[in-house]
Amino acid sequence: MGLIQRLTRSPHIHDDIAERFRCYFQSGLILDLPAGDGVNSRRLTSGGYSVQAADLFPEHCYGEGFTCDRVDMTKPLPYDNSSFDGILHSEGIEHIDNQIGVLQEFHRILKPGGILIVTTPNLLNFEGRLGLLLSGHAHPKRAMVISPRSYRSECPRHTSGAEGIYFGHVFLINIFQLRFYLTHVGFTALGVDTTRYSWRSLFLAPFLFLPVTWATRKLVRAKRSKVPPGLQRTILDEVLRGTVFFGRKLIMVARKPHD
Repeated sequence: MGLIQRLTRSPHIHDDIAERFRCYFQSGLILDLPAGDGVNSRRLTSGGYSVQAADLFPEHCYGEGFTCDRVDMTKPLPYDNSSFDGILHSEGIEHIDNQIGVLQEFHRILKPGGILIVTTPNLLNFEGRLGLLLSGHAHPKRAMVISPRSYRSECPRHTSGAEGIYFGHVFLINIFQLRFYLTHVGFTALGVDTTRYSWRSLFLAPFLFLPVTWATRKLVRAKRSKVPPGLQRTILDEVLRGTVFFGRKLIMVARKPHD
């Protein structure tokens, strides 16, 4: 995909979500959690997949060909082991404090060989790195994180008819953390992608590319990190690329091994 296309395309994953899953399997049952208003579920359904939507506020989800369950991600998911061929976890992990717990649940309910796609705001594009350096927040245009307010400067609200509390972007996660959590619970990381590029990150590239690349290589190759050479190359290939340097969204694909 060309640079101009990356800068002008939609920042949302729903434009090509069915095509992303089709790279790994042609048909099957996909869990969309959190489903939001159902936009991803609608696109997956129209793409030929069977879909089970789930959200903390299912009353906001609509569409034909699928139903939406009320599900609190901070608790065990109400699905049997090995129930789904794929799971879409779009813009959800940054809202929950038990991130390893929900990934463990995804691993449990995925079939062996099943595919998990996780999307979340990309903290390590050049714009985010500069914001973190200057203000301590990767997204300084949002409100700062203070108790008891969320990252969106809203008081955490109790769910309507369900237990639990909804938080905004309080628990933002970067690519290093997400990769570790996925492999920690048993997934195999398959790749990293993004949707739209950030103009600001592109503008900052001439100033930040060399120091960021140098510092990242030094971190990954540090002896105390004890990272095997093969894994060093894999991680560096993932993080030292345009999708991470410029992308607004972090998209990571993982598979539950057959064994």
